[in-house]
Order: sequence, then structure tokens, then C-alpha cells
Amino acid sequence: MKYDVVVIGAGGAGYHGAFRLAKAKYNVLMADPKGELGGNCLFSGCVPSKTVREVIQTAWRLTNMANVKIPLDFSAVQDRKDYVQELRFKQHKKNMSQYETLTFYKGYVKIKDPTHVIVKTDDGKEIEADTSYMIIASGAETAKPRFPGVEYCLTSDDIFGYKTSFRKLPQDMVIIGAGYIGLEIASMFRLMGVQTHIIEMLDRALITLEDQDIVNTLLSILKLDIKFNSPVTEVKKIKDDEYEVIYSTKDGSKKGVFTNSVVLAAGRRPVIPEGAREIGLSINKTGIVVDETMKTNIPNIFATGDANGLAPYYHAAVRMSIAAASNIMANGMPVDYVDVKSIPVTIYTIPSLSYVGILPSKARRMGIEIVEAEYNMEEDVAAQIYGQREGVLKLIFERGSMRLIGAWMIGVHSQYLINELGLAVAYGLNAKQLANFAEQHPSTNEIISYTARKVI
Repeated sequence: MKYDVVVIGAGGAGYHGAFRLAKAKYNVLMADPKGELGGNCLFSGCVPSKTVREVIQTAWRLTNMANVKIPLDFSAVQDRKDYVQELRFKQHKKNMSQYETLTFYKGYVKIKDPTHVIVKTDDGKEIEADTSYMIIASGAETAKPRFPGVEYCLTSDDIFGYKTSFRKLPQDMVIIGAGYIGLEIASMFRLMGVQTHIIEMLDRALITLEDQDIVNTLLSILKLDIKFNSPVTEVKKIKDDEYEVIYSTKDGSKKGVFTNSVVLAAGRRPVIPEGAREIGLSINKTGIVVDETMKTNIPNIFATGDANGLAPYYHAAVRMSIAAASNIMANGMPVDYVDVKSIPVTIYTIPSLSYVGILPSKARRMGIEIVEAEYNMEEDVAAQIYGQREGVLKLIFERGSMRLIGAWMIGVHSQYLINELGLAVAYGLNAKQLANFAEQHPSTNEIISYTARKVI
């Protein structure tokens, strides 16, 4: 069959662009092995994990604020997660039904050549389609290092997946990896009484975040048990629900730690569709290489979201998906560009860390002179209300123009505040403009204007 556009993957990087194209009456084929819209984010990632986080944090906050201990049944917490996932699955189906020119299959896609694909459906059929354009939105998967006993390790998919069997928390948990997933899991589960331990092969946490002082500030607040420079060499099963994790130390000796549960949080890697390499797509260690319009080295093929690795976050994937669709509707002409540096990022620990734009280390490498303004969260009204007064907001301005080029924050509501700051970075707002805006009181957002006033 002939289609105008084939979209490989139905996560945020796929279905938003597919909807936009179908709304413009393009004939669109979309396929995904999950058979649902939302990708890993909805099936086992951001939506379910943040549902669990919010329930745990809400109960913990009540203890902080009113000295009321809320006993949580983790199985009930997971039930709530499943309910939210079901709600969104139904919502996506309803949304998809509005587009007559959109065809959706549950299945994998093999790329034959730049204008032909084969959809291998869940029921064993193979459907060949030719297309004028292609959007590769195949997402990412959990990276699994090779060591004896890796099969005993859980992943975030096992913990947060839809209808998961993981419904009882262990007394003790070892997490392999100090990236954002490892820190988030340790941060939330320790509030439910789980003894969490993180083992990291490198000498620092959050390796993708260049500014070590930001990472150190977060770790000083979280106070997690982390062993650095400790690559795991083996996981041994002692008996049911008891394991020994063997790791190497900096001096080369081996040590072991006993635990009830082992979680592998060693990062994620892009999923590259079958046939992508064979047709000559340019691929590097982070994913499929694209320009700012999401176009690959093959002019009619675009790659969005985790598949290109530029910004592996759902909201970034949505922005890329829409940009790809806009450029396809312009007959491949570049009319929509993605500004990756203005896409905000949040690490959902408790408290959370958020950042956007050009941070100090990168500014120095780029030769940009900066002026920094700081606000201590101890003085924030929301932090005082919740009894979570640890953290800081820092605004980074370009010296001279005083244009906001970056920001980072640790503390209450950082995930909400960073959106406003990302908008300011994207549209080049300066310190005076931020200082003069009347942010609503009482809200955490008002600290943006308070902080900006320190440098004007």
C-alpha cells in the first residue's frame, strides 16, 4: 500500500507528529510493538514512576507538615499507577479515532529502503508499504551490561511497567548505576523504609550533567549511600529474595553486599529499527544522526526522540515529532527547527533537580562571560509550607546583555519552575524583564523575580 508518511514508533516522538500530519489529511501509517500510544514513557517510564513518586511524596509531606504517619500499602500505590496508565491508554485511543487517514498496527517495522517498509504485525502478518517520508521514533531500551547473574536484576520496566508483578517492596535494595533512574528509585523508596544502596562504576553520579557542583549539591541533600569507582562483576542468588552483589573496588579488590533485591539502572540506549544501518543511515553512539530539523542524512527520513539521543525526554520527543511533521508538510523544506538547549530537564529525586540552557561549565568552555544570581530555598514560602527547605535556584545571565542563558534549581516544585525559565531562555528574556514580572504569591515561581532583582 502507498502512504504519505510511515511513523515507526507510537511514543511521544511518533504519535504527535502522526496526529498533526493526519489532521492535514496526509495518509499516515504508524506501528509500534506495544500496540498502544505513549511509548516507554507511559508503559513503564515517566508517567507510572512519577505517579508512584507523587503518592509516596504526598504521604511523606503529611508527616512533615502535620506529624501524621500515613501507612502506605505499596500494592495500592501500584494500583493507582495502573489506573493512571489505563486512563491515558483510553485517552490516546479516543484521540487516535479522530483521524480517518491514520492507520495503526501493533508490530515491528523493518526498513527495506528509503521508501519501503515491512510491518511485522503481532498476529504474524507482514504488510509491505511504500512511502514518501519516514519518521523513525523507535525510542530507547534499558541497557544491560554483561556480567554473571544479570538475569537476577530488575529494571525500571519491571518496577513501573503496566500491571507489573512488583507489588511488594523489599527491606533492602541494591541499585546498580547512579544515573537519574538510580537516584530517583533510591530517593523515593527510602521514604517508604527501604534500605537503598547504589553501586556506580564511575567516579561520579549523573555523568550526563557536566557541572559537578550541581551534582554535589544534590547529593549533599539526598544523603544516599553510593559506592563510586565500583563496577559490578557478578550477582549471586543465595536463595529466594536474597542476593549477593560482587563489585570491584578502586584498589582492585572484590567486595560483596547482601540484599533482597537488585535493580539494574545502567542507562538506556536507542532502539535502531531493522534495516536502518543497511540503507546507509548515519548512526553514532547516541543514536541516529539528525540536524536541527530532525532530518537524517537521507533527505526523506527523519528521526525523533530517543532514537536520535539528542534529548532523551518525552517532552523533547514531542517537540521533535511536531518539527518533523511540520518540515514534511513543507515538502521537506526546513521551516521548523528544534532548539535543544532550551528544553528543560528534571531529575525526579525528592527534592527534584531541574536545569535548562547553558550551565556555567559549558559557558566557560564557550568563552561566554556570565553573571550568576542565587536564591536559597530556605526563604521560599512553598518550601516553608511543605517543610522541605533544602535547595537553591541559580540563574545564569550573559554578562553585558544580561540575557538569561541558563538556570538550575534543586527544591520544591523545580519541575514546574523550570518550564517558565526554559521559555525565558528560548525567547531571550533578560534580567530586568524577569525581575519586573509580578509572579503570583504565594508560589515558588515568585523566586524567579526575586533572584533576578539581585543583579539589576
